[in-house]
Amino acid sequence: MRLRVAAVIILTLLCLAWVLWGVDLEAAMAGVSHFRWSFIAPIWGLYLLAHLMRAQRFRILLPRPIDYRASFSALSIGYLALHVFPFRLGELVRPYLVREQRGVAFGDSLAVVVVERILDVVMLLFMILGTSWFVPLATQVEVGGVDILALAKSAAGMVAAVGTAGLLAMMFAGRRLLTLADHLPGGPRLRPLLERFHAALVALSARPAVAAQAVVLSALIWLVTLVAVQVQLVATAGVPTDFGAALATWTATLSGMAVLPTPGFFGGFEAACSTALQLLGATPEAAAPFAILLHLTQFAFTIVLGAAFLAIEGLGLREVVAKSQAAG
Repeated sequence: MRLRVAAVIILTLLCLAWVLWGVDLEAAMAGVSHFRWSFIAPIWGLYLLAHLMRAQRFRILLPRPIDYRASFSALSIGYLALHVFPFRLGELVRPYLVREQRGVAFGDSLAVVVVERILDVVMLLFMILGTSWFVPLATQVEVGGVDILALAKSAAGMVAAVGTAGLLAMMFAGRRLLTLADHLPGGPRLRPLLERFHAALVALSARPAVAAQAVVLSALIWLVTLVAVQVQLVATAGVPTDFGAALATWTATLSGMAVLPTPGFFGGFEAACSTALQLLGATPEAAAPFAILLHLTQFAFTIVLGAAFLAIEGLGLREVVAKSQAAG
């Protein structure tokens, strides 16, 4: 475990070094000085709105809906743990808290977390598709006469289409796919994960009214988050400010966070965000500070809200995470 943590920390530092490599730090700091800090309040307001909708999505997906306050509290503490501990160890905090505070079975709430991740993956796939179709890049990278970025955008669109088709296939023909998976290399080891994934999809499809509400809430959550990212682009000098830029930047950033689940998502977040902005025409001196400020704005919101509910509930974060791991 220590070796894994050390490797993650080294990877985080390498990503941050790569983001800042070759950047004129004096010019970057000048860009930070021109950031309109008065925009932080509306940005946090939008993040709070998205958080409120996440709490509502979580509570309605439970087999027995809990009161809204408990859902919001568990979500706030769970997201804090998710941003502080590596390897997504915080994912088990919400199921543990609602079991301890509201008596919801751990497996039931854990299945809801899986359903939420499925919904978020679907939204990300559509965002990838939207980026590949509608967001023009200002930069071209050619190798042997081939436009690598255009090829990557086409591949991203294909990934989105194939991913969406795969989710539908798992929902409607999951048992047959699970049987086929057993014959693939590594299939038996993946079987428990695939079974949980399939069970979550089946549970979602068995409650169409709730599923429809959850899908609408998921779309609104990511739309509000995209607007928050666009507002921060507007507050920053030297970066594109249109909605397409917000879509491309946040889609790339989410993908980086998924690939590198480092503590606080530091490193992968900045690398993906800065790269996307540079492909959209921003200079490294404008892109790097924006990526860092965007991350710090979101991270601070999560820390403040989660710490407030830890204090209200009289809990310690390390103890909660340890007990949730034991429960899981």
